[in-house]
Amino acid sequence: MKPKILLVDDEENVLSAYGRVLRAKFSLDTALGGEAAQACMSNQGPYAVVVSDMRMPGMDGATFLAWAMEEHPDTVRVMLTGNADQGTAMEAVNKGAIFRFLTKPCESQLLGQTIDQAIRQHQLITAEKSLLEDTLKGAIKMLVELLSCLDPISFGRAQSMASWAEAIAKELGMKDAWVLGIASILSQIGILTVPEGLASKIHLGTFLNSSERDLANRIPELGADLIKNIPRLEQVAEAVFYMNKNFNGTGYPPDDRTGEDIPLGGRILRVVWDYERLLSRFGNPIATVRDMETRSTWYDPAVLRAFVRCLEGEGAEAPPPPTQEVSLHELRIGHVLLTDIETVSGLLVVPKGTAIGLAHLQKLRNFARLSGIREPLIVTGGQG
Repeated sequence: MKPKILLVDDEENVLSAYGRVLRAKFSLDTALGGEAAQACMSNQGPYAVVVSDMRMPGMDGATFLAWAMEEHPDTVRVMLTGNADQGTAMEAVNKGAIFRFLTKPCESQLLGQTIDQAIRQHQLITAEKSLLEDTLKGAIKMLVELLSCLDPISFGRAQSMASWAEAIAKELGMKDAWVLGIASILSQIGILTVPEGLASKIHLGTFLNSSERDLANRIPELGADLIKNIPRLEQVAEAVFYMNKNFNGTGYPPDDRTGEDIPLGGRILRVVWDYERLLSRFGNPIATVRDMETRSTWYDPAVLRAFVRCLEGEGAEAPPPPTQEVSLHELRIGHVLLTDIETVSGLLVVPKGTAIGLAHLQKLRNFARLSGIREPLIVTGGQG
């Protein structure tokens, strides 16, 4: 497949002249001006390379390429201009992170060579991004499996939170809804840093003294401190940090942020975290949400409304997946638990809703050797 290129100029004859030469080699789209180019990139992209004239009426090239850098950072940007003064070049480079700066008139051969170089740069960018994403996913997968093994109760809540948080984010039109899924799954990691006795009291909902309560309130902060050490998870860490912050400014952390000044990720986690905690008390979603509505100043109204819409739409899109009973020996990576896995004495080992990974299999086999596991296991999915 030919690389997709976007050529932007305010003169149709220039676009036509370059187009006749470049279309033989590239999949070329043209846009007459910056506004039209924005529409192309939003509706017809992604593009490997965008080449834009500098001097255009309305939105100039520097402004357009700065927008392109913000909205489509993987697209490599090339500037064409008839004005070769240093100020123009500096403005373009500073505002739009330009890969190459060419002066008009520019020979088609030189432009084609520059586009070839820009395509190679785009390939490097996307390859590095793919590698980073795979590395990040692997690191998160490992953290999730370890959390599940070390604290199955907290992880069970986090798994349930993740699907709701991501659904709310999508309902609100967030571009990076995945951030909320990861933030939910990692939201409880801070509990691994507190004494085991306190963690047990938190799970059981028993009385906490003032020192214990203070430490419990700081669990999101402790978790955020761990998460922010992972590159590209800054948004995730921020969401976790503010998950106990109320919309009216009360709660933790005790800073001056209120309302929409609180990061949206934190406002979403605030809703789903309380929902998961209260659901076990009230037993059904409607009663749980009604109880939350009595403390409406704690929650962002838009987030709470979006959550209610998600609850109302649950189960309307697809039939439930088929279930099966398997032995521990038959349990596979990718199976999703529909019931808790417990030892024969009733100790929770892995909570329902968990997608089984390698660490879970190893843990279950070890428990089976020492304590025995209740079978059969009720699951869905799997690697086949």
